[in-house]
Amino acid sequence: MVVSIVTLKQKMMTNRKFDKSKVNLIIDGIMLLLLALMAGLGFLIKYELVPGFKRNAVYGGDVELYFWGLDRHQWGSVHLYISFAFLFLILLHIVLHWKMIGCIFRKMVHGKVPRTAVVICLSVVSLFFFVAPLLVSPDIAPLQGRSIHGGHTGHLEGGSLREAHQNISVASEALAEEKAGKSNPENHPEHAFSHLEIHGSMTVDEVCSRYSVSANKLTKALDIPSGLSSERIGRLKKRYGFEMEELKEAIVEIKNHN
Repeated sequence: MVVSIVTLKQKMMTNRKFDKSKVNLIIDGIMLLLLALMAGLGFLIKYELVPGFKRNAVYGGDVELYFWGLDRHQWGSVHLYISFAFLFLILLHIVLHWKMIGCIFRKMVHGKVPRTAVVICLSVVSLFFFVAPLLVSPDIAPLQGRSIHGGHTGHLEGGSLREAHQNISVASEALAEEKAGKSNPENHPEHAFSHLEIHGSMTVDEVCSRYSVSANKLTKALDIPSGLSSERIGRLKKRYGFEMEELKEAIVEIKNHN
């Protein structure tokens, strides 16, 4: 009877160890897949869904690139969600191997005080790396304009609101002169609004904030629904068929009527 009980306990412990090994193997397999997927998405964003100036150089126009209906920014969000899942599995992996990790750690670092110091340092550094991106303020640098050949076509020094208003004023004067017949069309070609720095990756709300115009008025002037002001301009151009010059002209006209 006693032998049977001991044998039963041994079988249960063996089965428990086997089940734990299967769980560990499954977790390791999923982590490998997620790691490969994260690397693949990084390659996709870096080399295929290229940013604006590279996109224009390759495809010759202000276009948006999509894969499965998502642009590079949306795939970046997918990459972030996958990294959260990977981080969760890493923590689960540590919990399941905690006894083994503790045993190895005690052999590597002798003394309770040094071990505590190492754990605190690792915890603080890990927390810093996780939280720091949410607390930092980005550096504001000049926005460099590029032609499709990679050359510079102009820039917005400092990105300040004051200079953005100056650019509006220059474009407004050009529009007023053209309408009044004071300028020669041969001397002022189609680049009357080239001083406005607007890119397809910007949203309507961002443009309106930069140049202090009403989003409702701008969407109405472009004949697009006002609820889409948070959409990127490149996507709206493709969907509603307006040109970048029309957008710039609408901004100048709204500013002139204010």
